[in-house]
Amino acid sequence: MKQIQFKGEGIEYFKIWIVNVLLCIVTIGIYYPWAKVRTRRYFYANTEYADRYFDYHATGKQLFLGYLIGVLILFFLNVVGAILPVLAFILPIVLFAFIPWIIWRSLKFNMRMTSFSNVRFSFKGILKPVYIIYMLIPVLGYAVVALLVFGSLIPMSSLDANSISGFALILFAVGIIAAIAIGIFVTGLFTKKAAEYQISQTKFGQGDFIININTEKFIKIQLKKMLIIIASLLLLLILSGLIFASTMSGGLDLNNVSSDIEGANANPLFIVGFVIIYFGFIATFLFATAYSFSRQRQYLFENTTLDKVITFKSTVSAKSYFFILVTNMLLVLFTIGLALPWAKVRVARYIANNSWIAASDIDINNYLTQKEQEQSAIGEEIGDVLDVDIDIAI
Repeated sequence: MKQIQFKGEGIEYFKIWIVNVLLCIVTIGIYYPWAKVRTRRYFYANTEYADRYFDYHATGKQLFLGYLIGVLILFFLNVVGAILPVLAFILPIVLFAFIPWIIWRSLKFNMRMTSFSNVRFSFKGILKPVYIIYMLIPVLGYAVVALLVFGSLIPMSSLDANSISGFALILFAVGIIAAIAIGIFVTGLFTKKAAEYQISQTKFGQGDFIININTEKFIKIQLKKMLIIIASLLLLLILSGLIFASTMSGGLDLNNVSSDIEGANANPLFIVGFVIIYFGFIATFLFATAYSFSRQRQYLFENTTLDKVITFKSTVSAKSYFFILVTNMLLVLFTIGLALPWAKVRVARYIANNSWIAASDIDINNYLTQKEQEQSAIGEEIGDVLDVDIDIAI
């Protein structure tokens, strides 16, 4: 099993990044598609496996059309919203109906523009499943969640504070628990279907990716993520209560609450506690994100093969990835954004260095050489113009 490696350096990418930023400012954003191409080409060209490299073949001109369409749509929505408020409500709904189509075209475009060892990727998925996965499942699922939440609130809202019955409380609790459970199920189902569709419909040259995953695994990951968030927030709530109570000298006088709070604000312990709790909230959601990303990635890699002979493995861990995210956040924060290139390079290096590829019963170099020969024989097909970033945990 061989490791993928990222060979880029922060100072190298900084030179590209700062030029991109300056040109985007000077051109009032027009240069953005070309900046995006330069960035992708740098990261692709510095990602290596078995002494072979990835490449990105799109041009700024190709991306510019999709970018221009997006800018014109936003401009049109703002103008219409100012002139006809009724249409301002209807048009976003109409635009929402096109999102699955944009995702589909984006997947086809980005795969076609990506190659490894001179062998192009491609995406053969059809449009219909995209509407089911990216529109029908989320809309229906979260509509049910919303109905459960609002339905559970109706019995509570019809009663005053002195007449809330035990039945109303039970109904409220059951509704909220059911809403959370359905929300977790829908998220797990969506993640599974999206990953399955994107990976199984991707080809490497003439090679097919095969994936075998189940929804239950993603539901467990989402459930654990939710438990991490709830447990962390409860701890932060208890900590905030203790800090606030400790800043109240002589107890809290209900007749003079404002003066007590002003005194707490002046207490250094209160300020330190506020900072700890604030960053604690950020750390909670960063760790939950790192956990779900690492677990989903491990599961997807372990259950994906290429031509039934190439296997994959991810060693990204929640703790290590969380450390990268936290330190990157602090790095960017204390450098007023100037360290962003180093932060992106650190993430790319960590992700690449924790990605492994193995070939059973074949020589990987012979396999790649064969794919190169097949690519030369069938030629290349170039097309499509829309480019929108759509990511899953891979």
